[in-house]
Amino acid sequence: MGKYKNSGFTIIELMIVIAMIGILSAVAVPRIKIWLPIYHLKSAASDLQSNLQKARMQAVKSNTNVQIRFNNTTPPGYYYFDDNTNSTHDPGEFRVNLSNYGSGVKFGKGSATNNWSGTLITDVVPSDALSFSASATSNSRTIYLENENQDACFAITTYISGTAKVRKFNGSTWN
Repeated sequence: MGKYKNSGFTIIELMIVIAMIGILSAVAVPRIKIWLPIYHLKSAASDLQSNLQKARMQAVKSNTNVQIRFNNTTPPGYYYFDDNTNSTHDPGEFRVNLSNYGSGVKFGKGSATNNWSGTLITDVVPSDALSFSASATSNSRTIYLENENQDACFAITTYISGTAKVRKFNGSTWN
């Protein structure tokens, strides 16, 4: 007669593994909920900086001015490349809706009252177009983004040289 070898998991072992998964999930989910809004905000700021560089390169490539306009009249807002410079978003023009990022990402200054040089923040988006010329230069403008928690704020600034810099306000200082 042959001996049968027991293989597999006992019900006790399975229950222990399920309990461990439950405990780890209970610890991880609240941390993800804290982390996610800042991740979405950082993503929106990074995308805006990339799109500013895209506009700059498009201006050089097409040897024309490229304008970016910002609309925050209906939160969370959007920005678009105004290809025909008519100050209106037309079909076919590149557009980014901030609502696509989630976590309440919108134009705003969070808890920041002053910018990195100590100047009072009065506008979170430029009232006129941010424009890149065929020589890759731009007008100097700053756009501010915040999330639903208003626990962080990003400022994306363009310089006359056409470059764009991202700064983060962490509640007390700009980095």
